[in-house]
Amino acid sequence: MIDPKLKLCGVLIPVFALRREGSLGIGDTEAMRKAVEFCSRNNLTVLQVLPINETGGDNSPYNAISSIALDPVLMTVEPHLIPGLTAAEYSEITAKAEYKGEDRDSVHYDTVKAVKNELLKAAWKKFSAELNSNKDSLEVKAFAAFEKEHKDWLEPYTLFRTLVDVHGGNACWTQWQPEQQTRTSAEEWAASSTNASKIADTRRFYAYVQWLAFKQWTDLRKYADEFGVKLMGDIPFGVSRYSADVWSERNLFEIGWSGGAPPEPLFQSDPFTAKWGQNWGIPLYKWDAHKKENYQWWRRRIQRLTDIFHYFRIDHVLGFFRMYAFPWIPERNHEFVELDEDEAKEITGGDLPEFKPRKDYPEKLGKVNCEEGKARLKVIMDAAGENGVVAEDLGMVPWYVRPLLHEIGIPGFAIPIFERDEEDKEFKDKSELHPCSLATYGTHDHMPLAMYYDDLVTRWHGPDGHEAWLDVQRLMRFLGRDDENPPKEFTDELHEDFEKALLETPCWLALFMMPDILGTYEQFNVPGTADAGNWSRRLAKTLEDYENDELYGPKIKRLSKLIAETDRLASRSPARTVK
Repeated sequence: MIDPKLKLCGVLIPVFALRREGSLGIGDTEAMRKAVEFCSRNNLTVLQVLPINETGGDNSPYNAISSIALDPVLMTVEPHLIPGLTAAEYSEITAKAEYKGEDRDSVHYDTVKAVKNELLKAAWKKFSAELNSNKDSLEVKAFAAFEKEHKDWLEPYTLFRTLVDVHGGNACWTQWQPEQQTRTSAEEWAASSTNASKIADTRRFYAYVQWLAFKQWTDLRKYADEFGVKLMGDIPFGVSRYSADVWSERNLFEIGWSGGAPPEPLFQSDPFTAKWGQNWGIPLYKWDAHKKENYQWWRRRIQRLTDIFHYFRIDHVLGFFRMYAFPWIPERNHEFVELDEDEAKEITGGDLPEFKPRKDYPEKLGKVNCEEGKARLKVIMDAAGENGVVAEDLGMVPWYVRPLLHEIGIPGFAIPIFERDEEDKEFKDKSELHPCSLATYGTHDHMPLAMYYDDLVTRWHGPDGHEAWLDVQRLMRFLGRDDENPPKEFTDELHEDFEKALLETPCWLALFMMPDILGTYEQFNVPGTADAGNWSRRLAKTLEDYENDELYGPKIKRLSKLIAETDRLASRSPARTVK
């Protein structure tokens, strides 16, 4: 559980963005150990990451092919951690690989996945032989225990993952042969196939990979405990319609509708998004079916997440109350860009995007949404046990959500540059932000601070700069600076004032994205775009190199000092320290 009386500070770094010497072109669990040490050295109590579930072809951590399976691409695939992998095979496979990893500013997923998959298959070939020849081996016993404990989700996942391979990496099960489109018929097909033994071997290979992945991540949690650092994970509200979950448990999902978000002033990155909103493609939940089985799917999902993380963030918590839904899948978005509502209805048979199961007005409908959402979040909290739950409550937030979150003790988000007085547009004083909140200047979807301020200055000096100038003045007043003489660039002094303002809020956790600690411009996702950098942008240096850098080292030391001065070291009593 979260105690808002404690005042902590943390950092958000996507795993893929991390660097370390010897990695294979992407951040991994060993790089996360280095990140834990970095946090310990610099008074950062919380280390937040994006979702680490196995992704599909778009590599988006918010569109995973399983709600539980971990992404093998984030594993450390080296002989000392992978039973069956020899040093000779590791050297041979990595020497011929084309990832050319560490000099690139972004992850090249296809090549990185290929080399890690080849290494894991080489290891499995030897380990699988040991399964029958050495059943008393501690590793063999540990693998068998994992298979037994995780059977409920592992068996459908491994069959689904094998079928993805059969179809050349295509997880779109609606395009598979009819006998492969449901779990029951697919199990029958697998058992009667002429390749039954190969299919069985592939399934155990994927179970083996998950065993190793869970071991690396649960060991990481223990390592973080030694340094007094708390790991914060991220659980997307929805799951991909082309996931093992939807494929195997169709009764829990409404696949005729696609969840998303309504049009709003931000994130108007293309004509469709500006007109209709964001269509994420996730199927809606059949909440009555979940309730009937006592929310076992959710409980299992939370249990496996909290095996790894001390805290977790629920992405788009608003979906627990009501979901903005489209009567078409994203693949059809282009059909609706130029249409008005009547023309769209002709195509959909009368349906338009709307809130499901109901809208929030009149107020009596909102009260029903509130009570239903409260009951579901209580289930999440119960499943989380002593682990802390955080709610991403951004966007078009219903009137009842934040009071409810405060009532039940789930911190929501407080982004000071979005928190304004409705009448005069002034930024709220930092003292007004709720203690039961996570204060930050942005998520992975937002501009880093340096980019935000540069954009504001550009608009201020543009042809229609009056409103931007007023915003600059409001921002200076929020930061306690001279509102008549704002800097024309993102200076060190301005950077420090941003940091102080966040740390001085009464919020439980002040959290900075790593680029906002460094004052750099890495943006990990631009919503509504297919930018090549989305979900792949890497930090330019290792964390240790940043600490030793003449430009960035002093910035990191400054923040560490400010954290101590603002008394955000509560509950830190590491058993180990790193020099």
